This record gives sequence, C-alpha cells and structure tokens, in this order.
Amino acid sequence: MVKIFTNFQHSTELMDVAKLFYSEVEKADDILSADISVVEAQQDGKFEFSAEMGEICCKTSARIVGNKLLDTRYKKRYAKIALYRLLKQISGKSMPWGSLTGIRPTKLARQLIAEGADWQDTFANLFEVSQPKISLVEDILHQQGNLAVTNGKCADLYIGIPFCVSRCSYCSFTSGEIDRLKKYVGAYLDALCIDIRKTVKFAAEHDIAIKNVYFGGGTPTSLTAQQLDMVMSCIDFMPCEYTVEAGRPDTVTADKLDVLKSHGVHRISINPQSFNQSVLDVIGRKHSVDEIYKKYDLAQKYGFIINMDLIAGLPTETEEMFAYSLDEAVRLNPDNITVHTLALKHGSILKEAKYCGADLDVKRMVEYAHSTLYSNGYFPYYMYRQKYMSDNLENVGFCKPNTACAYNIGIMEEINNIMACGTGAISKRIFSAEDRIERAANAKDVITYINRTEDYISKKLELFSK
Repeated sequence: MVKIFTNFQHSTELMDVAKLFYSEVEKADDILSADISVVEAQQDGKFEFSAEMGEICCKTSARIVGNKLLDTRYKKRYAKIALYRLLKQISGKSMPWGSLTGIRPTKLARQLIAEGADWQDTFANLFEVSQPKISLVEDILHQQGNLAVTNGKCADLYIGIPFCVSRCSYCSFTSGEIDRLKKYVGAYLDALCIDIRKTVKFAAEHDIAIKNVYFGGGTPTSLTAQQLDMVMSCIDFMPCEYTVEAGRPDTVTADKLDVLKSHGVHRISINPQSFNQSVLDVIGRKHSVDEIYKKYDLAQKYGFIINMDLIAGLPTETEEMFAYSLDEAVRLNPDNITVHTLALKHGSILKEAKYCGADLDVKRMVEYAHSTLYSNGYFPYYMYRQKYMSDNLENVGFCKPNTACAYNIGIMEEINNIMACGTGAISKRIFSAEDRIERAANAKDVITYINRTEDYISKKLELFSK
C-alpha cells in the first residue's frame, strides 16, 4: 500500500497516475503519514507542483492564464506530470502513454492543436508518450479527417438494452442475465418505448436532427424478435447510420436479423472476444467457437457492415492463442475489427477475484494485432482508454475503407450531442462555444428506471431545452 498526500483539489487525477505503478494506492490524511507528497503552490503568476518521495523531488510549473476552465485543465496536466516523473525515476519504469490517464488521447491532441501547440512535441516531451502511441494517434486523426463539433440542432440517439444471456467475467456494465430478470423485461420495454417516443417527438418539435441511432447494452439481441420489433418501431425515421450490437453469437437468429433489416439497420457487431473454446468457457461465454462462424455467415447474407471484437489479456489466453484468434478474425474479413485490452473494472468477477494476468504479455498481443490489421488493409479510426487496463494500453477500432462507424467517432471524440434512452444511458449536450459538456444520467438499475421513467425523460428534455 502506497499512501499519497496532496493539497491539490483534484486528487483522484493523482491517484490514477499512482495506480499505473502500484496496485494499491491510498490518500494520506497528512504529509507525515504519507510515502509520497504532491504539493501545489502559487507565486509570481505561476502554479507549481512538487512531487516528493524521500530525497527525490520532481517539479513542474506553468503560468496562470486567468481562465478558470483552462487553468484547471493545465493544473491537472502538470500535477500528473510531476508525479509521473517522480514514479518513473523511482521505479525505472515508463508507461506507453506516459503521464496520460484520460480516456480520449485523440481529443487531447485536438485540444492542443486548437491551443496552437505542436501536439506531437507536447505528447513526446511533456507527457512522455511513447513514439508508437504518438503514431497511433496520428493515424487515427488522419482517418477521422477534419471533424467539427456538431451544432445544437443535431444529435445521435442511444438506446440501452440492459440484458444479456449470461455475465462475462470481465464485464461491469449495468446489465443483467435476462432469464433472472425476466419478470421485469416487459415493464422495462414499455418504459423504454415511452422514453424513445417522447425523445423523438421532442427532437422533431425542436428541430433537432437525429443523425445516427445506436442500440447498445447489454446485448440488444438477447430480446426476442417480437420485442426488438416493438422497440424499433418507436423510431419513425431513417437515420444516416443505424447500428445494433448483436454481440453474443448465441443471440443471433434469422428472425431477429430479419427484424433488423426490415427497420433499416446498417451495422451490427458479432463479437467472438476469442476463437479459443477453453477461453470462452473460462470467461463465461455460453456459446461455442463453431457458433461464431455460423452466425457470422448468416449475418453476412443480409449485407450488414459487421464489426468483430477481440480482447487481449483474457485469462488463460496465451500470446499464441490470441494470435490465432486475431488471425481467424482477419481470415473472416469483417468490415471492422475492434481490439480491446482487458480492463479490470470494479464490479467485474475478475476484479473481485483479484485477477492480475501478470503471466501474460498483453503488450506483445496488441502489437501483433495492430501490425497484422495494418498489413491486411485495416486502419485505426477511433480509440479510447479505460482505467485499470492491462499494461496501460488502449482499445482501438479498425475499419476497412469507407466502413467507419460515425456514432463511435462522435461519442469518443465528444463532438456529437447524445440523446440517450434506457437504463444506464447518459445524455450529453455539447456547448462548444463555452468548451463544456452537460450530462443527464438515467438510473443504472432496471427497477429504478421503470419506476422513475418520467423523471429521467424530463431531465433529458430539460437539458436539450437550454
């Protein structure tokens, strides 16, 4: 256990940096009981951070600009840099993303460009990001082109289906096994339909153009074909892009795909996570490898753009086994392949079991995946990071030309407003002129959402009335 004392208001930012180096970190109440201190001071129009452990001290400083939002942003950056440099010196270890712990490195690069900075130089020399990761950001920025923040009259629509056929050991999403929650499914779908209809009606009445629709979860295709048809019938317009996550092969059937096609869906996902049966069994997936092939072949007949997810770092999956999974996905030639790095999230079975995966070389797995995908005509088009990721890595979506998912880019770069319906869904309103985002979150559990549907609808519509 490492104890850190700080007088910095945003101490969680520092805890995130410390967790890159230590498995257990705790905030100390006073400097005398701390192993490490990070102290903020201000003088002569500058703020300064001093990170100390024993006789070793690392300092950073920057000028106060007088803008509250920017000063807070800069303070977070320089506090983390001071601590990162200290821990790097003490441990002799460096991280691929340097001092960065945020979810969206590409968004940060765009912010630096807007500030007039050389983002590559800043990433390399200030944040100490490795060259391969800088190159990855550069490739994604190139694929995304000149993105512009949406105006207030556009939004994407997210619809959450919080049910799965079983719980995977790595999952911490607000979803539950549909058989266990069967008595609530009908009431949930009734509430969800009210939410969708009122949201769509509000958007039409306020001239908000809904561009893209995304069904996520959970696993939307854990519903029956009739239930899917009922929910999708609430959408009385054709979006520019229509995506449904059909992630679990054991939930994909011809009658459900018929429903998706009849409603104009463009994109689906069929997510193996691994092509090794022993690994699927360990992580709690209730389908066979053979089922992946069969359901992928079935879905191809409908002409959908198909994404496949793989996870690097799953329990018992060696580097050679992961390479086999990646090679099989490439052989099938889906339009998109998303390479995730295992994140040990709070609430997941793996986290509760204190799984660490120390015997796996996840970095080499990801390097193999990226080089193989590049060489087979795939290009990275969006990326996000999560806390507690194996080897401090990232999740990257790769696509064939002209098959990128606009919704994924919009939500990860935070350039699109999101009107969200359902359990665990979060609506976002972007106020670009003020460089801020406001959110309205729905309940994370099904029962509360059912009982308070109107409250959550009101909060969302109020957000978009501003």
